[in-house]
Amino acid sequence: MDYIKSLEYIEDTQKYGSVLGLLNMERLCAYFGDPQNNIRIIHIAGTNGKGSTGAFIESVLMHEGKNICRYTSPAVFDYRELWTYNGDMITESEFAFYMTKIRAAAEFLTGKGHPHPTRFELETMLAFLYCSDKKCDYAILETGMGGRYDAVNIIKKSELSVITSISMDHTQFLGDSLEKIAYEKAGIIKPGGRAVVADNPQTVRDVMADVCKSMAAECIFCDRAYNVRDSIFDLGDMRDIKISLNGSFQIENAVTAITVCEELGISEAAIRAGLNNTHWHGRFEKIAENPPFIIDGAHNTDAVKKLKSSLLGMKDTRFNFIIGVLADKEHDKMMEIITPLADRIFTVTPKNPRALKNTVLAEEILKYNKNTTARGIKEAVGICMADKDRTSVAFGSLSYLGEVCDAIREESKSRRGI
Repeated sequence: MDYIKSLEYIEDTQKYGSVLGLLNMERLCAYFGDPQNNIRIIHIAGTNGKGSTGAFIESVLMHEGKNICRYTSPAVFDYRELWTYNGDMITESEFAFYMTKIRAAAEFLTGKGHPHPTRFELETMLAFLYCSDKKCDYAILETGMGGRYDAVNIIKKSELSVITSISMDHTQFLGDSLEKIAYEKAGIIKPGGRAVVADNPQTVRDVMADVCKSMAAECIFCDRAYNVRDSIFDLGDMRDIKISLNGSFQIENAVTAITVCEELGISEAAIRAGLNNTHWHGRFEKIAENPPFIIDGAHNTDAVKKLKSSLLGMKDTRFNFIIGVLADKEHDKMMEIITPLADRIFTVTPKNPRALKNTVLAEEILKYNKNTTARGIKEAVGICMADKDRTSVAFGSLSYLGEVCDAIREESKSRRGI
């Protein structure tokens, strides 16, 4: 298959849905000779902060001179963002090469009467093959949704298991309490391994400590106090640490990344340089200046609380919001928390089969903010770009933020007469 045919194939596999369990991955990996066993893996799970923490770690390790593969999700601007080597996306020809092999494997397995692998399982298989062939020093691999039965967790060992912030999300799959969700995330911790656990509520810490004890694994909590001063912070003996990612919540992710890198024996010089030169799209990212326009992937209640804190910390607290969410999220709780901050709100419908219709979301938000209307993405962006007196913020599902960026570019060209 060429690149286009490969994209069409992976899009078609969306129909197989999402399945928690490792049997499909066992068969798929065995077909290829278990390439995941050839990789030194940093495995990351959590509700929020996986992507940013992974981006920090990737940047630091690259500044140490290491060759790094990374597998993350979801993509914001380009589907190939899911797989990178030293910060560069997988090429179109590489993607087509691997997906052709993986399709053949899937057809072989279904021919034997086995279920067709899901889209995420196929994408994870591609990550294993890609990382193994690159012979990278480390592969940073994120779970998709859970941990224990997530496709990535087919791996038998990892250099480190990293647990980021945990909160209520995907409750229909992972459980209806913080303890149950934490237990599922802790499923990535390996026997005799090491787990780095970000700052979390005590209930989460207790679960992590118990799981590590049962697995004879070392549990390393990121509980060192840090002192924030403007755009820098101090952590123990490390002073004046600068990070390049915006948002007050990113300091927690940076502290987790520092702890991971210290456990790997990385130099302080690389840690400092890496944190200050990290790039990660769609996470409190300012993509336009005049007027200011921010995009953020806050998609659950905990992430929305952190977004709210970052917005309240800005000098200008007059906002337009563009909001698009998925129907299976706790969207009413999210809207109650954050929508009173905005002067105007425009709801949009992400191009996602799980999307909540913009009119339904608008009706929901009217309880908290009367100045709310349902719009198309281009229309909402156009209105916001014409407002020079407010900062505009698009958030919710990451799946539509790429469209927002495209609309901003088109609007800017139109205004310049291009």
